[in-house]
Amino acid sequence: MLTQQGKREAILTAYLNLIVYQGMRAATLEALGVACGLSKAGVLYHFSSMDALRQGIFAELRAQAAADAHRMLADPPNAARYYVVSSQRRDSLLERLIEAVYRLGQTGDEAALELLRTCREGWYEALLQGLGDELLAKLVLFAGDGINHNALLSLGEGDESFLGASVATDLLGMIERLQQAAGPRA
Repeated sequence: MLTQQGKREAILTAYLNLIVYQGMRAATLEALGVACGLSKAGVLYHFSSMDALRQGIFAELRAQAAADAHRMLADPPNAARYYVVSSQRRDSLLERLIEAVYRLGQTGDEAALELLRTCREGWYEALLQGLGDELLAKLVLFAGDGINHNALLSLGEGDESFLGASVATDLLGMIERLQQAAGPRA
C-alpha cells in the first residue's frame, strides 16, 4: 500500500503501472489522466508536474525499501531467508517501485540511480548484520537480485522449470553451509 491516499494514491499507482507495464514513453500526463479518469488538469491539480510525480515515486520507494530493510533488521538470523524468498515476488508493490525507478535511472536520471544505491545499501546492511560476513552478505544480495531477474522470465506458477519453489530453499541451504564454513568475518 502506498503512503499517499485518495486521488494522489490512484495517480501514483497509475503512473507506476504505466512505467512498469508500458514503458517510460507511455507515462504521459494524458495517459495518466485516462488511467485515473481525470483530465490532464486534474492530474496536475494533485501533482504539479512530471517531476512531482517522479518525486512521488521516489518517496514511495524510499518508504517501502526502508520498511523492507526494517523487517530484515527485526530478525537478523532470518534476513537472508527473507531477502531470497521475497526476491521471487515479481509483482509486489516494492518490486514495481524498484522497476519504475530503475527505468527512470535508465534515462540518465542520477537521482533515481542514487536512490537505488541507497536502497541497496539498506538491504546490504541488514544482510551483513544477519550473516556477519561482508562477502556472504553481498553473495545473498546478488543471488536475490538474480532470482528477481529470473522471476521476470518465469512462465507462471507451476510452469517454471528453472526457478521452482525449491530453488530458494536449496540456495539458503548452500548459504548456511558457506556461513558455517567461513565463520564471522565482518
